[in-house]
Amino acid sequence: MPVKQRTGRKHKSVSFSDDITQTQHHHKKKNDNHDRPPVFIRKTWLTIPWHLLVLVWVYIKVLPNYDTVKLLLCLVPCQILYTIFQLNKSTIYGNKRLKFKYSLAFFSLLACGLLSIPVLAIIILFGAPLLELIEETWLLALHCSYLAYPAVYSLFTCDFKVGIWKKYFIMIVVGCWISCVVIPLDWDRDWQAWPIPIVIGGYLGAFVGYSIGAYI
Repeated sequence: MPVKQRTGRKHKSVSFSDDITQTQHHHKKKNDNHDRPPVFIRKTWLTIPWHLLVLVWVYIKVLPNYDTVKLLLCLVPCQILYTIFQLNKSTIYGNKRLKFKYSLAFFSLLACGLLSIPVLAIIILFGAPLLELIEETWLLALHCSYLAYPAVYSLFTCDFKVGIWKKYFIMIVVGCWISCVVIPLDWDRDWQAWPIPIVIGGYLGAFVGYSIGAYI
């Protein structure tokens, strides 16, 4: 009598690798969101930098011969105060307001000073005199750098989230670029001398940027 051969049982296997991968990815995404919470600026009048308009008025009406150095000396403390009492209080990181860090504020001052070097190179590449008026061009670069001081400080304190802060840098550049149109005009005005219109344009661009930055 032939012996029946036993057929091996087929064991069914269930793989949870896809589920495990998806679960790990989900947890990793949650951890990333926890480690890097969102940053936004509250829509409030506190972000309006009224001091920039005042400084433009002082530059045109008060300071003799459009003294760009004295204007810079006025700008730096005003920007620090604006960052402490206005922009920083309007910045929300995750679900909390940020505390102002004075050590980071000092570091941001140094960073803006260093930032003026590449800004100077960019201004020269856009057509500024290379050797003539180099001091005036560097002063312009310093003004542009310290106009961006609140954004530079916020960039450091918000884990280098560049996306939300780049619009402030862009508005300063746009203001400077638009103001260039008055330099070649044959009006023979004192305020057409380099870099007076560009300085004013940078201030106005920064004013618009910080004022509407929370809405764009």
